[in-house]
Amino acid sequence: MSHSDCDTLSVLIAGYGDLGQRIGRLLTGQGRHVVGLRRHVETVPAGVELMAVDLAAGVPDLPAFTQVVFCAAPDGGDPAAYHAVYETAWGNLLTALAAMSEPPQRVLLVTSTRGYAQNDGGWVDEDSPVGARDPQTASLLAAEAMLRRSGLPGLVLRLAGLYGSGEGPLLRSLREGRASRAAGPARWSNRIHRDDAARAVAHLLGLADPAPLYLGVDSEPTDHGCLLCELAEWLRLPAPPMVELPPPAVNRRCRNVRLLASGFRFLYPGFREGYRALLAASGGRS
Repeated sequence: MSHSDCDTLSVLIAGYGDLGQRIGRLLTGQGRHVVGLRRHVETVPAGVELMAVDLAAGVPDLPAFTQVVFCAAPDGGDPAAYHAVYETAWGNLLTALAAMSEPPQRVLLVTSTRGYAQNDGGWVDEDSPVGARDPQTASLLAAEAMLRRSGLPGLVLRLAGLYGSGEGPLLRSLREGRASRAAGPARWSNRIHRDDAARAVAHLLGLADPAPLYLGVDSEPTDHGCLLCELAEWLRLPAPPMVELPPPAVNRRCRNVRLLASGFRFLYPGFREGYRALLAASGGRS
């Protein structure tokens, strides 16, 4: 499969929320036929067909698709919400795909870097060990294992913390005076702009021979305290106060070498580019 084949591809995007819509806009712009799955369909974006399907309710009856993206997000942060998305809904979709007379040529599962539980501040990549440190992480890793066992031609994109949809909690915490910095060693923050996350998905769908796993993270892991100070300076706000906090349960830097080696290039390779664009779009000061 090559980029030149993209006009013949039909793509199913399961989980047509913010990230799914960004992916859909990119793919329709490339001339692909895109169908989005979501539980409720209120409005239909131009160029995209939407289907009202609750994957958690049972195995759906779906037409054949050339490629499939699963990027559904949990309704909340509790274990039940993660289980409903990454085990129940995802499992039902895999069952539906396996039953198709013509299985998809590629299935891309979006999960999270949450599985890396290292806490020494070191670097992690696709070959670093992961572990189910809580039920939510267990569901994410279970979803990846389900894809491997399915026999479908699949790959996984583990995304770091997403930003870029409105002001977001980090900037709000600064503006509202709620932000604080932890005293002591660096506490590393890993992130990716939502537009780059969507672009990474579209890029991986177009690769002829992708690896089974990629990390979706920008090129600049940043100490959280330094990030807060720089953003506060842009906003012409005082630096957040320093406080004593317990050691973090997780503290690692995520490496994106494999994604870059595949030919992907970031619009926002670091937080400075991403947050300056975000502030400019929202009329904020920088």
